[in-house]
Amino acid sequence: MNTASKAFFWIFTIALGFVNPLISVALVILYYLPGIIQDMCKPCDEQPAPEMNSFSEDVLEDMK
Repeated sequence: MNTASKAFFWIFTIALGFVNPLISVALVILYYLPGIIQDMCKPCDEQPAPEMNSFSEDVLEDMK
């Protein structure tokens, strides 16, 4: 969202808050919901793959 659309969204949300606060709360929840879901799923996606930095001693003996 660019700056103009963000400003329009918040002005529209505040204006609707005077008409019906529940609509305003729902709009704010919908605005932040994708970020919240993405932050909750981030630890699931960031499981590091195990890296092998060195060989065990018996493998090194076999390679000699």
